[in-house]
Amino acid sequence: MSSIRDTSPEAERIWIQAFRNLSPGRKWLILGEMFRDAKALHAAGVRFRNPTASDDQIHAKWMQSHFGNGIPLPKRRPSMNPAMENLRSLREVLDVFSSLRIPYALGGSMASSVFGIDRYTRDADITVEPFPGLESEFASKYGPDYYLSVKAVQEAVRDRSSFNIINTSTGFKVDVFVRKEDGFEKSAMARRASLDLPDLPGQVIFFHSPEDVILFKLRWFRLENEASEQQLSDVVGVLKIQGDKLDFNYLETWAKELKVDDLLTRVRQEPGS
Repeated sequence: MSSIRDTSPEAERIWIQAFRNLSPGRKWLILGEMFRDAKALHAAGVRFRNPTASDDQIHAKWMQSHFGNGIPLPKRRPSMNPAMENLRSLREVLDVFSSLRIPYALGGSMASSVFGIDRYTRDADITVEPFPGLESEFASKYGPDYYLSVKAVQEAVRDRSSFNIINTSTGFKVDVFVRKEDGFEKSAMARRASLDLPDLPGQVIFFHSPEDVILFKLRWFRLENEASEQQLSDVVGVLKIQGDKLDFNYLETWAKELKVDDLLTRVRQEPGS
C-alpha cells in the first residue's frame, strides 16, 4: 500500500514535510504538469514506433488507449500538450454546473492529490446535486469537442448514478456522480469547501473536505472488492499530509456507518499517518 516502505524514517519525515510545505495551489498546477508530461511521453512512444506519425494519429492512439474505440475523435485538430489542458477541461465542465446553479464538489484522485500526495490521474470525479428537468439544457452547454450522452445524464439523475463527460480534443474525462439520498453524501456535500487556485485566480473550485475524500475512497475500495491498492495509497497520502488537521471523530463516526472502520484502522497504522 505504501510506496515508501524502503525509505528510512528520517528520509520519510523529510519527504512528508516537503509535501506539507507545498500549497494546494502548487499541487494543483503539478496535476496539470503531470497530464502534460504523460501526453508528451505517450507521443514519444508513438513516434518511436512510427516516426512519421501525425499529431492526429498520436491523439487517436491516446483516445483509443484510454477509452477504447467507442469515443468519436475531435471535430477540430487537437493541440499537442498545451499547458494545463486537463485543468482547463475540468474548469469548462465545472463552469456549466455553476452556470446552472447546480452544486458540485470535486473529489477522487485530484482532490486527494491537492490534500495529500499528488499523483498522475487522467480523469476527475465530481459529486453533484440532482438536477431533474435540466438534463437537456445541461448537455446543450457543451461544444463539439465534448462527448456526453443526454440519455446517460437523464438516467444518472433519475437513478442517482453516474455519467461521463469527455473532452475529445484533450482526452480528459470527468466522471459525474449524482448525489445519493443517504446521510453520508448529504453530509459530504454540506461540508464542501472552496479553493482559489492559481490557474484561474478568483474563480473558486468546490472540493470535498479531506475527511470526505478519505471516506469516499475507502468506500470505493470496498465496493471494488478491495482490488485497487491505489485507493488506499491515496488515503494514506491525505492522512500523512493533513495529520492533526483532520477531524478524526467525524472520520470514525462515518467510517463505522459506511462499514469501512476496519479499513480506516488499517490505513492509520501506516507509518506517519
